[in-house]
Amino acid sequence: MSRKITPVILAGGIGSRLWPLSRKAMPKQFLPLLSDESLLQSTLKRVTGSQFNAPILVCNEAHRFIAKSQAFDVSKNVTLLLEPEGKNTAPAIALAAEYAQKNGLLGPLLVMPADHYICDFEKLLARLDDAVALAEAQQLVTFAITPTEPHTGYGYIRQGPPLHRDGCYKVAEFKEKPVLKLAEQYIASGEFSWNSGMFLFFADVYLSELKRFAPKIASSIAQAAYFTEDLGFLRPNADILKTCPSDSIDYAILERSENVAMLPVDLTWSDVGSFSALSKIANKDQFGNYLGSQGVSIDSENNLLISEADHTIAALGISNKAIIHTHDATLVADKKALDKLPELLKQLAQRDNDKLTHHQAVFRPWGNYRTLVESVGFKVKKIIVNCGAKLSTQRHQHRAEHWVVVSGIASVHVGDDKFELGADQSCYIAAQQIHSLANCHDEPLIVIEVQTGAILDESDIERFEDEYGRE
Repeated sequence: MSRKITPVILAGGIGSRLWPLSRKAMPKQFLPLLSDESLLQSTLKRVTGSQFNAPILVCNEAHRFIAKSQAFDVSKNVTLLLEPEGKNTAPAIALAAEYAQKNGLLGPLLVMPADHYICDFEKLLARLDDAVALAEAQQLVTFAITPTEPHTGYGYIRQGPPLHRDGCYKVAEFKEKPVLKLAEQYIASGEFSWNSGMFLFFADVYLSELKRFAPKIASSIAQAAYFTEDLGFLRPNADILKTCPSDSIDYAILERSENVAMLPVDLTWSDVGSFSALSKIANKDQFGNYLGSQGVSIDSENNLLISEADHTIAALGISNKAIIHTHDATLVADKKALDKLPELLKQLAQRDNDKLTHHQAVFRPWGNYRTLVESVGFKVKKIIVNCGAKLSTQRHQHRAEHWVVVSGIASVHVGDDKFELGADQSCYIAAQQIHSLANCHDEPLIVIEVQTGAILDESDIERFEDEYGRE
């Protein structure tokens, strides 16, 4: 049994205010918005110290392969708990708490969202002893951020009377996201902090409070928390979880419990919840422009230019604009109008919901693929197969495929033939031929796949053998 702190990383958000970068199939926590690593990877790296157990990562079933790939790039020692569908933070934390109790993790849980930006996390680490002492006194501890401006996009916490440790307080009340005038009053009073969404408490204390204030959630999670292992993931009982109410930890418990303490921390912090928030923390040139790796500008000021891959954005004589370019959608906005993005997405959903959901990169248990170009009758993909991985043995009724190996060695099975292909070698698979692709070597395999035919989507796959149990 361990008394170390167990990090609980919540990776179930969608991040719609960062469209078209963030989509349902690739939410913001998996994107490298501020560096070469994703927000999830940055979060995991913050909790690698000796005072921590291996993290518990709670993520959505739909994102399991990208979550595993990114997490394992940081550490192979991560527990991956899957939610069949998002039920907000209160049930997600409860799943992690139930798992911790069942597996002898008796120390406190440090709960953190996977999609926040923090550049000086050592300030929070320095307060962990105080937080643990409060938790040992049966308190639910929330880390409150010292505000730097009257922000209207964050919730606020009003400071109550001091507790027995310096700089620790009871929570007087939680406040929803305020209008600007009210936010200015909060800041002027000196009594308010931003609600960070980071917490520390013991699993049994949290589950006890959940049972008091949200008994339906507590009962559903307790019944569902019998985990089965599948491809390195831990799955609770999905049928029971479907009946679980959806609620945040704030509404379900914190705003109602008398056992909530706040620990203000002067962090450089952002929830990266919008392009406005991203613009404030991104590195800018002398004219206030964020250009990314591909942008150039002349006579332009205070712009946010973001592009995927190798696409260049050139700004000439413009100011205060956000230009966000992706493989299939481009957002051009006045920075002052970015708060209206959800309204724009509602309009887009009526015309082309695919643009809100899908992403160019798709992750599978064997690796990933990226659609490079497609039109009527053809599609071109870049396929990356991990070392030792194998795609299913399959057949297509309506399409043919041509594989060209870019790097690595492909082990190929087409009909009765089995052979290997190296770089700059290729093969053709006719429609209705049974085939498979594998990487049996110690370097990633990269293949360009050209599909031709009348039906080119994933519905035209008939699997005969699959190492990952897919039908």
